[in-house]
Amino acid sequence: MQFGIGSFNGKARKFIFDGIDFFDASVISGDTIDMIRDHISPDSLERIGTPEYFLPPMERTGQIRDFYAFEEHATNSRKTRGLEMLREWYETPVYYYTSNSSLYGSGMQVPYPEFTSKLDLEVEVGMIISRDGRNIREEDGINYIGGLVLMNDWSARDKWIPESRLNLGPSKSKDFATSIGPYITPLGDIMDLYDGRSFDIQVRSTINGEPFSDSNMREIYWPVGKLVSYASLESNLREGDIIMTGTFPGGCKFERQTGDTGWLERGDRVEIFADKLGKLVNVVV
Repeated sequence: MQFGIGSFNGKARKFIFDGIDFFDASVISGDTIDMIRDHISPDSLERIGTPEYFLPPMERTGQIRDFYAFEEHATNSRKTRGLEMLREWYETPVYYYTSNSSLYGSGMQVPYPEFTSKLDLEVEVGMIISRDGRNIREEDGINYIGGLVLMNDWSARDKWIPESRLNLGPSKSKDFATSIGPYITPLGDIMDLYDGRSFDIQVRSTINGEPFSDSNMREIYWPVGKLVSYASLESNLREGDIIMTGTFPGGCKFERQTGDTGWLERGDRVEIFADKLGKLVNVVV
């Protein structure tokens, strides 16, 4: 069962998707995360066809914290810049805050920023916080996650590189677009994939139909409970906040970059997909 928001006949509606049909959940009060927490069933709801496109799957998206949690990605990205891995990376599950006001759902077009000529994708998974918490213990972190969703942290590399040298941010190199969707898969539907530290979820991506990346969420260095716990350290996590994993291994062009060519261009179609999580599709315009 998945929960989200889509455009049906030009009108935004909350929906429940049972893997075959979409059901109109607009008559149900509360946000999608409320429906997940309340275990809303589509049994009494009407079928509404297929959405023209998906909107971000929550009406009220809270703060978004994006971690840097895959060792292979971190190692390769630093190597691209001629840098060795830092000891501190293994001591601190570092993250940054990204914008919750420039979100794009699956099927929505993503504008190419005027300030970059090196547009990149970043294949990620988001964990939706389903209840408030503060100073959460690592072993309890999983209990604060309501569901998972695919995400793409679009990046302007010619902005990101100088920003990273200033030891603050990233800022404008990320603060223009983040894709999320197509829907949220409740945690209860994927707990059979959880091994106590992460999820056995294979996430793949293509660019213009050509395979680009293929990696698994279980490769994450920091347990997901640790990410939730660290984010809540002397800070309030709120229902509707999102914890992003950071880029999966091989999930961005910069990680494998050897020159100044091969960046995303207008017209490129980027797809990120996983069993149980659906397919996140965007075209750059």
